[in-house]
Amino acid sequence: FVYLHMDFIKKNIIDFYSGLTFDPELHKYFVKGIPIAKSVSAKLKDFCLPFNRDFLSKRVAMSRGISQEEVLAEWQETADIAIKRGNEAHLFGELYPYNRDLRPQSQFEVAIMKFWDNLPAHIVPVISELQMYHKEQMYAGTADIVLYNTQTEKFIIGDYKTNKDLFKNFKGQKLTGRFSNFLDNPFNKYQLQLSYYQILLEQTGVEVSGRKLIWLLPDGNYNLYDCQDLTQYLR
Repeated sequence: FVYLHMDFIKKNIIDFYSGLTFDPELHKYFVKGIPIAKSVSAKLKDFCLPFNRDFLSKRVAMSRGISQEEVLAEWQETADIAIKRGNEAHLFGELYPYNRDLRPQSQFEVAIMKFWDNLPAHIVPVISELQMYHKEQMYAGTADIVLYNTQTEKFIIGDYKTNKDLFKNFKGQKLTGRFSNFLDNPFNKYQLQLSYYQILLEQTGVEVSGRKLIWLLPDGNYNLYDCQDLTQYLR
């Protein structure tokens, strides 16, 4: 009965966002062919000081006695590795909840398997990689996981992260605007991200009761973090 109910809920949610597509090469969302102005990732930049890539790369190059080009190449290599690692983990995380026979090929995938295997029975998967958009404000994003609590009949949004450090901060720098009391670090940006996803999902008429960050660790374990509900500041 639970899974029949889930199929009905899943269809209603997916139908709500019909017409939404994502072009991975352009990294843009479209609704019936019309581009959406901003992604959730882009909206997060509204609360961050701009990253001065040129200035900082020169500074690092001088301190290390190497060229700026070498620093930029190192940064790009690190970014490429992180993207590849994240993409592989996300693909496994998208498939594993519905095919528990899949075998992990990396420690990050082992961590994902442990997360799902440790979930209590009353928390069930609804949708993986749910693409959503705001029908009035026209921004879009993709939630890694949408879960359903069969006891409370409320939803939980989850996101996998493979960062080396969720709490890395540069010299006490803060976010800006209404979040100027928050340190500028990945974790706080992800709290905003999941709150945006909550706003997008609740357009369908469901209630979201939790936002979970699943930090996948290179030793095959994971840390689970509850994120604040910041929707009142973002609507």
